[in-house]
Amino acid sequence: MDVGPLFGLRLRTPRLELRLPVSEELDALREVALSGIHPPEFMPFTVAWTDDPELRGFRDYHEMRRRDWRAEEWHLELGVFLEGEPVGIQAVESKDFAATLTVGTGSWLGRRFQGRGVGTEMRTAALELAFRGLGAELARSGAVDGNAASLGVSKKLGYREVGRGTVAPRGVELQHTDVALQREDWRPPLAVEIEGLEPCLPLFGLPPE
Repeated sequence: MDVGPLFGLRLRTPRLELRLPVSEELDALREVALSGIHPPEFMPFTVAWTDDPELRGFRDYHEMRRRDWRAEEWHLELGVFLEGEPVGIQAVESKDFAATLTVGTGSWLGRRFQGRGVGTEMRTAALELAFRGLGAELARSGAVDGNAASLGVSKKLGYREVGRGTVAPRGVELQHTDVALQREDWRPPLAVEIEGLEPCLPLFGLPPE
């Protein structure tokens, strides 16, 4: 599918802008990731992509998500910009969204930008896109045990624990907590402006307004 309309989509919060990164912004975001996301001894992701010291697959991954986009299964990888500076990625994804009205979210944030409320702000933007923009009914997320920051954001935004499981990003099983947020429980803690969504609706499997 032609994902061109997605490049016009903007989510704005008091401090952040989320948008699909263009080529040079992908390079800048890779540099942010290379500068560090987490302590080397702790892997917070279900796929250990940060173990590659050169992050050689970074650009390929983002280009693959755009190339393989289908209305029936999509992965929106939004660059997060703090007062114009690239700081991380906020992802929103779904399979059969028109039928399930369910999304999943995931994210990463450069270490030097952590502890400043950015994680909460970027997740809020993603949830406003999902619930207010796309009409989702349920948002899912989760975190490996020990990832207190991610679970803290989820708790702050009203998610509830819905299950426990295991993941093995480095070949050793780790406990993982699954959380979910219902649309009726969503109380956005800050204002989010959504721009350029209407031309994108068919890409999410929805009729244009």
